Amino acid sequence: MSYAEKLYKAITLNVEFYESVEADKSLTRQAMMTVALVAIVQGFVVAGITAPIALAQGVLGSIIRWFIWAFFIAFVGTKILPEPETESNTGELLRTLGFAYAPGLLVVFKLIPLQVIGFFIDPLVVILQLSAMTVAVRQALDFSSTVRAVGVCIVAFIVMLITLTLFILFTSFFVGVAESAIAPTAPLMGV
Repeated sequence: MSYAEKLYKAITLNVEFYESVEADKSLTRQAMMTVALVAIVQGFVVAGITAPIALAQGVLGSIIRWFIWAFFIAFVGTKILPEPETESNTGELLRTLGFAYAPGLLVVFKLIPLQVIGFFIDPLVVILQLSAMTVAVRQALDFSSTVRAVGVCIVAFIVMLITLTLFILFTSFFVGVAESAIAPTAPLMGV
C-alpha cells in the first residue's frame, strides 16, 4: 500500500487501517512524516508561513506535541482507565495518533476560491481529526468502547494541562528567583 493510500485510509477513518498501523512498527517514521507534512501544509495554507525557519519550528513543535500527547494517552489509557484487554505502549499510540493527524491535510481545499468551501473546511478538519484520534486511541489501546476512548482523551488532556501548568509555574518560580538575586558587589575571598 502506498503512502498516499495510507493517508486516504487514515482520513476516511478506516478502522482496519488503524489496527494494522498499531501492529506495524515499521510505520512509525511514516506516522512522524504525516505529523510533519500536516504541519507544513497548515503552515502554508492557514498561517501563510513561507520562511523556512518558521516552518521548521512549526514542524518541530508539532512533533514534540505528538510525542507528549502519545505519552499522556498511553499513561492514562494503560494505567488509569484500561479495559481488561488493554495492552499497549507509547509506540503503538505514536503510530496511530500520527496517522490521525492526516485529516489536517484537507486544509488545502481552503485554496479553492469559493467562500462556501473555505467556511466548512476548518470545522470539517477539526471533526475528522477528533474522530481519527478517537479511532486511533480505541484501536491502539484495544478498547471495545468508543466512549472509553473519548474518556481517555479527555482525562489525558486534563492531566497534560495540569502537568504543563505545574511545569510552567515551577520554571517561572525559579526564573523569578534567579532574576531577583542580587549579584555580590564585594569579592567573596576578602581580598
